[in-house]
Amino acid sequence: MKTRAGFLLLLSVFVLSLSAAEFSEGDLRLVLHENTGRFSLYSLDEAVPGMGRPLFVDEDPRTSFLSVMVDDRSHKMGDTSTFRIRLNSDSRNPSFIFESAFMIVTEEFSFIRINNSPAVNGIRISITLENKGERQVSASARFLLDTNLGDRTTGFSFSTDRRTIASETILSGMDEDRFWTDSNGRLSLTGSIFTGSSSDPDSVHFANWKKMNDVTWKAAYQPGRNFNFPPYSIGDSAVCYYFEPRLLGRGDRCSFGFTLSLTESYPVNIAGSSYLPDAAGNAGSASSITILDMQKSEETDSGAEDMAALRRLIARIEAHMATGTASEEEIIEIEFALNKLRAKYSPGYNTR
Repeated sequence: MKTRAGFLLLLSVFVLSLSAAEFSEGDLRLVLHENTGRFSLYSLDEAVPGMGRPLFVDEDPRTSFLSVMVDDRSHKMGDTSTFRIRLNSDSRNPSFIFESAFMIVTEEFSFIRINNSPAVNGIRISITLENKGERQVSASARFLLDTNLGDRTTGFSFSTDRRTIASETILSGMDEDRFWTDSNGRLSLTGSIFTGSSSDPDSVHFANWKKMNDVTWKAAYQPGRNFNFPPYSIGDSAVCYYFEPRLLGRGDRCSFGFTLSLTESYPVNIAGSSYLPDAAGNAGSASSITILDMQKSEETDSGAEDMAALRRLIARIEAHMATGTASEEEIIEIEFALNKLRAKYSPGYNTR
């Protein structure tokens, strides 16, 4: 029975790899999976032969997807028989075209340069909804992205240009955050939030992937909740873009969009942190020795990732200290993550 299950899994992976179109520009490789209407994105790295380093979950690309709401009815692109899938493999602007009797949905990809990069280091995803029916409709969209770089460290995944996001959060245009970043300490994926464009999302929800995957449209917001959904999903973060309804008459169209870019993470100067020893050598906290030992090994991939994990833990502790709120589950989770790091860098330390 196990052999049969293993074979079926391999077969499903093989089937998903069929009809995939690949496009490489600069530092990125984009793979469009025609059978499922999904895409994968990789950082091209000479140290990693083959596809490169995945920037979000690629074991099953179906975990990230575009959904469209038409007159209060949700359609997941690639999974519904209502919309046929067509791949436009134009090398400059490849796209998925999802077409039904009442609407055409175009998901177009454009390679771009972010922050004056000498090489292509990002893509813009443009979503266009066109009403091909006879009557006016209300149309909206959402895009769920199954991130995983931060999940592989401590599960405390995100930061923006204005804040650290260590728990479930919703941002709107009033918050003025321009971008979010998901990082493993060495490699980062950055997504745009609010750029001042009319095609910007109306809101962006950071939460557990399964929680947002299991709902038809919007998951109930629980501010401060961690990225766990026990017992099925632990430390599994995701980002969901929401584009609110627009009224479209016959032949009308509207467009939404966001960018994803590759950015490298560099060590952050935390010399001013109260968690470092003071001038007399007294420890600022129980984690001080761990910080210093980890800085010595930061040139290795493991050390860099662990440094990033510890910084996120520190940010989360400081956030709880500032608000004076922390659930027992969150305290246990933080202690467990700290103990794992201390056991790794403090010889003889017992995590029990």
